[in-house]
Amino acid sequence: MTTDTETFRLYPAIDLIGGKAVRLLHGDFDALITNPEDDAPARVQAIWAAGASALHIIDLDAARTGAPAEPNASIVAQLAQERPAGSLLQVGGGLRTPAAVRSLLDHGVDRVLLGTMAFRNPEQLSQLLSEYGDRIAVALDSQGGTVRISGWVEDAGVAVATAAAMLAEQGVKTLLVTGIDRDGSLGGPDLELLQCVITAVAGASAVIAAGGVTTASDVQVTRELGCVGAVVGRALLDDPSQLATLLDASH
Repeated sequence: MTTDTETFRLYPAIDLIGGKAVRLLHGDFDALITNPEDDAPARVQAIWAAGASALHIIDLDAARTGAPAEPNASIVAQLAQERPAGSLLQVGGGLRTPAAVRSLLDHGVDRVLLGTMAFRNPEQLSQLLSEYGDRIAVALDSQGGTVRISGWVEDAGVAVATAAAMLAEQGVKTLLVTGIDRDGSLGGPDLELLQCVITAVAGASAVIAAGGVTTASDVQVTRELGCVGAVVGRALLDDPSQLATLLDASH
């Protein structure tokens, strides 16, 4: 696995509900975006075949309930075993216990994304960081300038910049930063939010951009801003043929 400090990566995203590839608009489970071609493993195979070197998987069912469940868990395990050599598999959603984190990492997932646990149980985050190092990342999901947790339905009560600095000091090497109001909207990334986090961590943590990344220009501007990667979800759910252009922009 190549770490994010070594190269900029595009992260095609697959969000799972009931084993199907979907997207949510602004993180709202009542605003579900689907596509007739919703076979998640088939979409993943196409992503690898196009030359992607990374994949971003979120278990939305687990994010909502707080516990991994079938069929999503089996799909993730299968993807971990079948991914190409040298690729990076990043998985999040509902990882609120150390046991759930260890299970994914022990079954071949390269990096896990923590959200709720990082803010409710920082001592557990510290323990996982000591065990797994940079295989532990934290999702900073922001709305109105503060961090959201529990599947984006709860305000953690901490400003994004404060949280970013705190996590960097704690030793988190990768932060996934999502502007919730941009997520699933095709409206472009929240550059002000990304710059805020990059400034707050002062080089101690790498930043991956998420939320609204749609075009080759979006990918390029996040790279120029200093991000080490960008997650693209809704744009590829709507039109998978865009992947080649977005990959070119990431190089």
